[in-house]
Amino acid sequence: MDNAKKIDESSQPFLIQDEFFYNFNSVHTRKSYSIDIKHFFCWVFEEFQISSYAELERSHIITYRNWLQEAGGRHGNPCAPKTVARKLAALSSYSDYLVEKGLLEFNPVTSVKRPRRDVVSPTNALSGDQVKQLLEAIPGETSSGILHRALIIMFFTTGLRKSEILNMKFKDYREINEYKVIEFIGKGGKIGQKVLHPTNIETLEIYLEHMRSLGREHNTEDWLFQPAHNPTDPTNLNKPLNPKSINEIINYYAKKIGLNFKISPHSARATFIGELLELGVDIYTVAREVNHSSVKTTQEYDKRRKKLSDSPVFKLNY
Repeated sequence: MDNAKKIDESSQPFLIQDEFFYNFNSVHTRKSYSIDIKHFFCWVFEEFQISSYAELERSHIITYRNWLQEAGGRHGNPCAPKTVARKLAALSSYSDYLVEKGLLEFNPVTSVKRPRRDVVSPTNALSGDQVKQLLEAIPGETSSGILHRALIIMFFTTGLRKSEILNMKFKDYREINEYKVIEFIGKGGKIGQKVLHPTNIETLEIYLEHMRSLGREHNTEDWLFQPAHNPTDPTNLNKPLNPKSINEIINYYAKKIGLNFKISPHSARATFIGELLELGVDIYTVAREVNHSSVKTTQEYDKRRKKLSDSPVFKLNY
């Protein structure tokens, strides 16, 4: 087998059951599962010349897993363990569906060992001082600056994921028992709530007041964060921000303050988790706050374990 071969996804002999994808609320999940599943069936057709679900065997799944781990990534590089695990999870879920429909006798993925989902390259987090510098670099007078400040503070004071913030509507910002909260749709379509930090409330109110001054009053179902400009259609501003734009905004201010490492919207989440742990908040509380299903996931963001000065070796007195 040529490990570095490129899969020709134009040759698709399998009829992929679109009904399977309707079961997922998240558009992102539907899209990623669709890509992973179609990729596998193109690969298995090219590699073993099988063209029906009934021909699938456990050995095909194992060979596919091994190929991913050896050279199934970009430019013939190995896929990260997390990527391999995700692809196998998508394939297993789809196989269960095929069994239910009578198109497959059993799920061939069930007993295939999956790699540990270790973090190969941890997300870069910022220090508290770096966050302050980042915020100070945002102009407070322009429409873009007012939006960027409210948006970036929302990221760093809630620890929410990019999709969770971009999908917020104006109706999701409310007051409950004298607390300002934001409601969001998390992973798996679960509804969550966050109590907002005072700075978050202040910048959000400034942003909303600025929108009103421009004649862009929010209605209940309007997107909370809307673009300041839309070059392709200047009249269409009541729409969610482009996910790629968020990365560009954060990278712009990171370069402006001279950060010498790459950051992303997920860096804000990593910073939020790391700072809470640094302040002594117990890890179980932090895990609940960021909706981690396992504390092990939260531990991956624990900056305290990375400090050489905190090594227990210094407690030795001989």
